[in-house]
Amino acid sequence: MLRRCLLALCLGAALPQAAEAQRFPDRPVRLVIPYPAGGSLDVVGRAVGQRFQELSGQPLVLDNRGGASGVIAADHVAKSRPDGTTLILASAPQLSIASALQPNLPYDPRVDLVPITWLVSTPFALFTAAQFAPRDLAGVLAAGRANPGRIAFGSPGNGSLGHLALAMFAQATGTDWLHVPYRGAAQVMNDMAAGMISLSFTTIASARPMVEGGQLRPIAIAAAARSPALPDMPTFAELGLPQVEVPLWLGVMAPRGTPAAIIDRLNALFLEAMADPGVQRSMAAAGATVAAEGPARFSELLEADFPRWGEVIRRGDITLN
Repeated sequence: MLRRCLLALCLGAALPQAAEAQRFPDRPVRLVIPYPAGGSLDVVGRAVGQRFQELSGQPLVLDNRGGASGVIAADHVAKSRPDGTTLILASAPQLSIASALQPNLPYDPRVDLVPITWLVSTPFALFTAAQFAPRDLAGVLAAGRANPGRIAFGSPGNGSLGHLALAMFAQATGTDWLHVPYRGAAQVMNDMAAGMISLSFTTIASARPMVEGGQLRPIAIAAAARSPALPDMPTFAELGLPQVEVPLWLGVMAPRGTPAAIIDRLNALFLEAMADPGVQRSMAAAGATVAAEGPARFSELLEADFPRWGEVIRRGDITLN
C-alpha cells in the first residue's frame, strides 16, 4: 500500500512537469553567445535559431556577451533562473580551459552548467602569412627550429583556444615560438594578412576569405579528417602528428537545476533543427561538422575535454598573466 502511494505521488509530480515541457517554450528563449557579435559562433546561432523558431513557434534570441574568453557570459547563464529560457552556446574556453586556468571562477564549470545538445565541431587549422617563406608543415618546422623563440605566432589572447593550440603544437613538435597575444581573432587575421605575424591557429571560417584572397596559406587542419571547406589542406595526422587535434566544439547548455523534461524538449528541438538540410548547408559553408548529439554524448565529450586542456596548460606552464 505504501509503495503504491509513493508511486502515485511520483507520477503525480512527473505529469505536470511533462505537460509543461510539451508546452515549452511559451516565450522567447535567449541563447547567450560568449563573444562579441560578428564571430563564427553567430553563424551557428543564426542558422539554428531560424529553424528553432519554425519548430517551436518562439524566437531564439541571440545575446552577445563578450569578455574574459566567455567567462562573463557563462557566469551569467549559470546564475540565471533554471527554467530553460536562458541558455549558452558554450565551448571549451568557458569550461575545460577556464577550469584549468582560473581556479577562482565564479561558477563551477563541471556542475553549474548542464549539457543539452552538442551542435557542431569546428576544427582549428594552422595558417601562415603569404609573406612567410615556408609553404608546408615541414618548412614551418624547419624555420621554427632554426629560429627558436623568434617567429611571431599570433593568438586571440593568453589562455585562448588559439594560444592552447599553439602550445599543443609546440609540445608535440619540440619547437619554440614567439607568442603574440591579441584582443581578438579579427586583429590576428588582419595582422597576419599584412605580414606582421607569421602564423596562427584559427577556424577555417575565420581564415577562408583571406585564403581565397591569397593573403593566408593553409598548412594543416587539427582534426581527424579533412574539411570540405578546404579539402586540399591535409590533417596533422596525415603529416605524422595525430596528437595535434583541436576541436572547437559548440554546444547548448543550461543552468543547473533546469528540469529534465525541459532539457529533453530543448534537445529534441535542437536535434531537429540540426537535421534540417538548410542548416547543414550553412554549417558546411562555415567549415563546421554537424555533431547533433544529446546530453549523454555531450557529457562524454566534456569529460574528455577537461584532462586534454588541463595537461596542455600544465606542461606549458600557461597562465593568464
